[in-house]
Amino acid sequence: MLLGGGLNFSAPRIDMARFPRSRQFSVFAYVVIFVLVLLAILGLYMVNKGAVNYKRIAPCTQAPPDSFCGIEEIDLAVPDELRTRILEIANTDAGKRVVIPQWKAGRTIDTQSAMRLCPDLFTWYKGLEGKISKIIGEKVYTTSPDLPTTCAVLVYEQEGDFIHWHYDVNYFNGRFFTLIIPCTFTDTCTEYTYYDKNDQLQSLKNVRGKSILFEGDKVFHMATKFCDRGGQKRTVISVQFSTDPTISWYNRILMRIKDIAYIG
Repeated sequence: MLLGGGLNFSAPRIDMARFPRSRQFSVFAYVVIFVLVLLAILGLYMVNKGAVNYKRIAPCTQAPPDSFCGIEEIDLAVPDELRTRILEIANTDAGKRVVIPQWKAGRTIDTQSAMRLCPDLFTWYKGLEGKISKIIGEKVYTTSPDLPTTCAVLVYEQEGDFIHWHYDVNYFNGRFFTLIIPCTFTDTCTEYTYYDKNDQLQSLKNVRGKSILFEGDKVFHMATKFCDRGGQKRTVISVQFSTDPTISWYNRILMRIKDIAYIG
């Protein structure tokens, strides 16, 4: 490059050959080791939380018959106006589609997107605290709107969309509950499937006027595979409650890692 004085100036070139390949490899190896250690820590944490043990609900057999025992199908439907709006949103490209082979596939419209596209949904969700507390038998609170899974819309729309067997990991300082509220009721093969307190396999379909309330770190559950029947979708609202929705700093980091994998 010629400057005003006629001097020829060019940016210095970095000769990568000067750096030994062994040093380049060692940096890469350190990065790989760091990622593997991080994944191992996360895996051990989830195992410790019961993520691979489907009999954690078994102690419920000792509870009174009318008490909440891990999961319950309750009388609750989303208001028609909200349902119409949610279905309109589900028919757009809102949200992110995440596919983890052999683990999950589907589209999630996270809390922030849902609040922006349908503000009344979050208001309605906040108003459910009293009803859910009465069912649980303990005061529960809605979780933070800053969390992407607090008030989300899940859309199953492509052949084979599903979520594999799992426990929800509880990152909160209190008990943690999820409420699934269906917005579609056509048969798309997908069912909420779980093991009950007697270790029996059970399945629940989307039914008008019914929602599924469960304690995700106690109930081993999955969503069976979606079958495409002429462009139909399976759309559900997923909202969260906790007896103490505060989160420690290290659990917040682990939750964020999980959210990147599940929501993007």
